[in-house]
Amino acid sequence: MIKLVLSDMDNTLLPFGQTLVSPRTVDAIHEVLDAGVLFGPATGRDTVEITRFFGGDEDCFMTGIFSNGKRIRARGSYVQTTLISHDALVRIAGALDAERGMFVVCYPNETDLTNPAFCVRATKEEIAPFERRSAFVGTVVDEVPDVPFIAATIACPGGPERMDRCRAVVAEVAPDVDIVSPVPSWFDILPAGVSKGAGLDVLLDSLGLGVDEVAVFGDAENDLEIMRKVPYAVAVANATDEVKRVARYRVGASADEGMADALLEVARATRAGELPAFLREEFR
Repeated sequence: MIKLVLSDMDNTLLPFGQTLVSPRTVDAIHEVLDAGVLFGPATGRDTVEITRFFGGDEDCFMTGIFSNGKRIRARGSYVQTTLISHDALVRIAGALDAERGMFVVCYPNETDLTNPAFCVRATKEEIAPFERRSAFVGTVVDEVPDVPFIAATIACPGGPERMDRCRAVVAEVAPDVDIVSPVPSWFDILPAGVSKGAGLDVLLDSLGLGVDEVAVFGDAENDLEIMRKVPYAVAVANATDEVKRVARYRVGASADEGMADALLEVARATRAGELPAFLREEFR
């Protein structure tokens, strides 16, 4: 039986750029919770951003994997927080100075609902499209501030070749971090070994659950590791080809509220004492 549902946010639970989870999806989450199944995000977003997405409805994120595994929450208690190395961010920001249009965005651990961020040696014009797309309030700085950061990203405008170039630059100057791309032209920076997948181990241990009791939903590169760890890995219809190859099951697209349909089916099946219908037919 499924006892925990974990869902990526952007392009899974809601279309990228949408500022609020739909009322129907929120209602479906509550149906799952009322059926006795835990629900939580497994997301690159941090908890303050998630508060905004759910309109302050904390029941929707009492449990979850946040900031790509840097923050773990189980039944309302934070059980792990991992900050990003200041030195690594300085090295990456310096290396990207020679790369046209690329820059580091740093998110302080002490934050608020405006989602403030420091953009290192970028122009306001360069920041603007990413600021609108990812919903942060950017401040241009000459150096990485010496404060604790829970998250950092890299803006990388351009196509796949530019993304590959960014990966190569970061790998050379900062082997102590990993970068993953949740959406085009954008990387999340993670301490090496930190991921949604590693966060799953911590979360399941805290909850006393096994990998066969969780369903994980996702769409992009930063979902791959966690999806490889569970039998019930589910791709939304708009997922990347790589995610579809890893996931054993499928549900509808984010734009069509496929997650709301899936969550309602989880609630129904749990009350009936059976496996959800979408987990009975593999797509591999």
